[in-house]
Amino acid sequence: MTILSSIRSRIGLIVGIIFVALLSFVLTDFIGGRSSMFGNSQGPVGEINGNSISYGDFQTRMQRMIGDADPDPQMQEQYVAGVWDELETEFIFQPQWEKAGVTITSEELSEQMMGDKPSMFMNQFFQDRQTGQINPQFANPDGTLSGAAIRGAVKQFTPEQEAQWVRVEKEIGKQLIKEKYNTLLRKGIYITSAQAEQEFAEENTRFDVKYFSLKYAAIPDSTIDVSDAEIQEYYKANQTKFRQVKSTRDMEFIGYDLFPSADDIAEQRKQMDSLASKFGRIKTATDDSMFAITESENGTYNKSWMGSGQFPVGADSLFLNAEAGKVFGPYNSGENVVVYKVLNHRTAADSVKVRHILVTYKGAAQAPPDLARTKDQAKLRADSILRVVKSGKTKMEDIVDKLTDDPGSKQGNKGDYGWFTAESGFVQPFKDAGFNNDKGVTVVTETDFGYHVIQVLDKTAPAKKAQVLTIEKKTEPSDKTVQDLYNKASAFAGTNNKGDLFTKAAQKDGLNMMKAPDISEDAKQITGLTEPRQIIRWMYNEDTEVGSVSEPFLSGNRYVVCHLTKILDKGFKPVSEQSVRDICMLEIRKQKKAQRYIDQLNKQKGATIDVWAANAKEAVAPAQGLTFTQPYIQGAAYENEVMGVVSKMTAGKLSAPLKGAMGVYVVYVEKVTPAGKLTDVAGQRNKAINTIVGRVETAASDVLREEAKVEDNRARFF
Repeated sequence: MTILSSIRSRIGLIVGIIFVALLSFVLTDFIGGRSSMFGNSQGPVGEINGNSISYGDFQTRMQRMIGDADPDPQMQEQYVAGVWDELETEFIFQPQWEKAGVTITSEELSEQMMGDKPSMFMNQFFQDRQTGQINPQFANPDGTLSGAAIRGAVKQFTPEQEAQWVRVEKEIGKQLIKEKYNTLLRKGIYITSAQAEQEFAEENTRFDVKYFSLKYAAIPDSTIDVSDAEIQEYYKANQTKFRQVKSTRDMEFIGYDLFPSADDIAEQRKQMDSLASKFGRIKTATDDSMFAITESENGTYNKSWMGSGQFPVGADSLFLNAEAGKVFGPYNSGENVVVYKVLNHRTAADSVKVRHILVTYKGAAQAPPDLARTKDQAKLRADSILRVVKSGKTKMEDIVDKLTDDPGSKQGNKGDYGWFTAESGFVQPFKDAGFNNDKGVTVVTETDFGYHVIQVLDKTAPAKKAQVLTIEKKTEPSDKTVQDLYNKASAFAGTNNKGDLFTKAAQKDGLNMMKAPDISEDAKQITGLTEPRQIIRWMYNEDTEVGSVSEPFLSGNRYVVCHLTKILDKGFKPVSEQSVRDICMLEIRKQKKAQRYIDQLNKQKGATIDVWAANAKEAVAPAQGLTFTQPYIQGAAYENEVMGVVSKMTAGKLSAPLKGAMGVYVVYVEKVTPAGKLTDVAGQRNKAINTIVGRVETAASDVLREEAKVEDNRARFF
């Protein structure tokens, strides 16, 4: 018997919209159990804790999540991730919860789902997706989720809604058990008082020192020999540094860009010639607009006023002196071919600059809601301001801040928004007031925002313009051009189907070869490529080996041919890997340089740090306020090992040569300021615990995943 059955007798209110909320819940129950998990012939999407995940079962689970939705690629990725999380919970985490004896009783679940204070996990079903607020029908007066409202809704469920609710019960139960388990982990973290006192001392004991150092960079790497045996020895001793969490692939690729051929361009111009002829026979403005909309690629048209310098090169006089209805073109414009039709002419300024004072009123656009001024009162106020300005007794710029209702005019611009054109975004009556009046004229103009007192500050000299209607089409490669380019790329791939042939041929043909290193199987992007998933799948296909050359892939507007140059599987990178050898050689050289410096300094040792530094021909520098937890030495670097030694020294002590990250140091401790007595032991303990608790859930999950030997092949399918 479900919790639903046990609570029917004690529920009240009736509401209906909960079913809509339930249908939006995507983390569904695992209906059907595990019987379909094995043996699907489409191959494994992955393996978790010894359980092979078939493609068919994965798709079935994902379809239950998606339902009737039609997700875009981004949402599809989220659904794939959701199903994987579901599988990890089932095969990794639930067994751990059971081993730990973490359960939830029916009473607990009922209280968490429908009690007086429902769990925060329930909010997701009753929130408005836009505002994030609880739907009013399920909200308490303070906006929190109402358990009583939920209980009232559940009592009225249909059988179908009951089935949905049972699924919600199971999912909420899992989330609550997970939270219980994580709480156990957090509560298992304990810091002793002694540890708290030690951390307090390490954080607050401060050291003022003098030091000098010999930097590793001063010794050229070329003077330090490193043998293969030394590399092998360092690698074995430090193998964990070279752990490869994910498998990666390196490749290089060349591209053949798709451009229209000469024949494509000629054909496009031929079609546009025919279009221009039809355009010229149209006689009405309405038919002009409809023709432009029908023939344009995006179903829109562009009608604008154009002046000298805006027409195709050398065509200014043709356009500006043409009769209305004259069609020009086609003209090439980058990748496009354009046809123009002249509609009208005018002589007007190109741009104008005005100053304005806005007087708004109740009900006008963007007027303050508490404004009481009527429209008639606003008109009287605007006319009064106009009279004051025209009288010449007061400059308009001196009264803008005090009188305008436009917030943008109170930001130091004195109502002047600068130069604008006929195409600028101001409302038309505002622009008309500027263009239709002479410089120095002040007028009152009405817009949706209220009444504007507008003073024309300046305007450019009148110039002749033509109003033109434009039809523009992009010249695309034809099917033949695309096929020819594919054949060319395919011929290259077929002839140069091995790594050495690929590289030599690319260099010989002058092709730009790009490199793509460290590509993981779940990568979403590769620099220089568009939507590279099919290429990544090829890189990780079991038949693709180092040296393999791909067939052409369409990537954006080009075909690319790829050459796989390196495979690195997860685990430990081999010592033969160049990046591993480089790190080994760097660290070995650093060790040898350190030992050289230490031997040198021991021979040059002086009684004081100043004498020692003089013998080494180095300068002594101060470093103050160093702590064990903040080991930054001013003028040097973060030096954890050096500070580890210094933290154990007392005032007046001079160190031996100390090997650091950037060089070898000699340190003299001038002063030690003790941390003092820890008075708030509990607070320090909680601080230390919280630092660990913040990582414990993630760390525990990572360990469990590693122990489960998770094999994730999703990227090969999705």
